[in-house]
Amino acid sequence: MNIETLDYADPGDRLSAFHAVLAEYDEPGPVSSMGRFAAVAEHGWMGEHSETYVARVDGQVVGGIVVHFPTFDNTHMCALRFFAVDAAHRRRGVGTALLNHALGRARALGRQVVFAEARPDAPGGAFVRRHGFQAVAVEARRVLDLATVDWAAYEKGVAELAPGYRLEHWVDAAPEDMIDDVAALMAAMNDAPSDDMDVEPSAWDADRVRRFDASAGNDHQTAYHTGARHLASGRVVAFTRLIAETPRNGWGRQTDTAVLREHRGHRLGQAVKLANTAWFHEREPSATRIITWNAVSNTHMIAINERMGYRLLDIWHEWQLTL
Repeated sequence: MNIETLDYADPGDRLSAFHAVLAEYDEPGPVSSMGRFAAVAEHGWMGEHSETYVARVDGQVVGGIVVHFPTFDNTHMCALRFFAVDAAHRRRGVGTALLNHALGRARALGRQVVFAEARPDAPGGAFVRRHGFQAVAVEARRVLDLATVDWAAYEKGVAELAPGYRLEHWVDAAPEDMIDDVAALMAAMNDAPSDDMDVEPSAWDADRVRRFDASAGNDHQTAYHTGARHLASGRVVAFTRLIAETPRNGWGRQTDTAVLREHRGHRLGQAVKLANTAWFHEREPSATRIITWNAVSNTHMIAINERMGYRLLDIWHEWQLTL
């Protein structure tokens, strides 16, 4: 067995073979296209330093691992973002070899903590436990079946927007006159529970929002946003994001939602999510389902999602290894 570096400028068969291994997993939920997978693997969402390695046995790529090393904050840690071995080569030391290579690189780059995501009841969960990882956060995936949505109830919820606010939509990058507001909202997501994860708050400013909006992964998706503008101050004080991948795969991904602290208690989070989902459904008629992640401890957001019709799909853990 050989461990090889995947050079995105000259990938050979490594990239397509690694994507095929990931795609063969029978996990429920959307599978990213080759283009989006490659962009996120190489650059992350913020241009993080990234390294990708594949394992080759008898000339065949049988697994791979992507390691993201944050460069803006949380520079003490790294994350295993994609990690898979094909079914025919599991329990033969391939995963262990890939993991040990990644851990060696983490130590060489001075990282003290490694994170990985896996379902506790799946082979990935058993694997990371055997290698000393500890569960430090519990996350749930929920799915909204758009065929079952009561759109009249959504419209009623949007119509009940608190006085003094106005809803606004935008696609992809935030308009320049909203950049500072979006940065504040991204920073507000630091209030979401992180359970026992060894992470520090992420610092956001206008330049970081621009870098995020210009990230390579965003070239392979369309992002729909709805925000709530506070009329008295003129600021956008709540927002949410839904994405559709390119090429379309029938799924939407509900990602960030935030409300500034001083504007919480007015059900703005629910209002922007209801409005954005209805807008997404109008603009993306081929999408039939939306998937979202929440920390299980984030009971407030889970309550909103369940009122909207999201239903539990599965439970994942965030696993942490201290080097």
